[in-house]
Amino acid sequence: MNKYSEIEIQTAKNLLKEGYKWLTKNSVGTLYACKKITPVDDYTIVSNDFVPIFESIKCGDDLVSLEAIVHPQILDDAERRYLSAVIRPFRNRVTGICKRGGERYEYLRFNGRFNWEKSFYLPNFKAGTMYKDMEPDRWYTLEELGL
Repeated sequence: MNKYSEIEIQTAKNLLKEGYKWLTKNSVGTLYACKKITPVDDYTIVSNDFVPIFESIKCGDDLVSLEAIVHPQILDDAERRYLSAVIRPFRNRVTGICKRGGERYEYLRFNGRFNWEKSFYLPNFKAGTMYKDMEPDRWYTLEELGL
């Protein structure tokens, strides 16, 4: 799930096409798009404080990557490392991963072309504690999850 609105995502896509890579905001609320990490003479003003866009970016925050806005990460680093290790022996046979479960417990289901079955499951975990950004009952490809 992306915390940015459709207008913000489209703006980020357009800025990426123009070669910009980062967003930052100054103390007055002016939003700048930068091509380099050091925005000296290499920036453009995207909006000022009375235009309601990218309100989640605050003054003093680190630079925000436009790529992260357009393509948000679904898994955190620990989840990505764990799942990469789990599927390593048969990565080329996994066709999809889905989070399933109910109010108390959830689990991950893997579909693919395995010698023993068409799918396998990881053990249950408490609902809302892991894989929080994965939508329930939605199938993800390995590429979508960054695996």
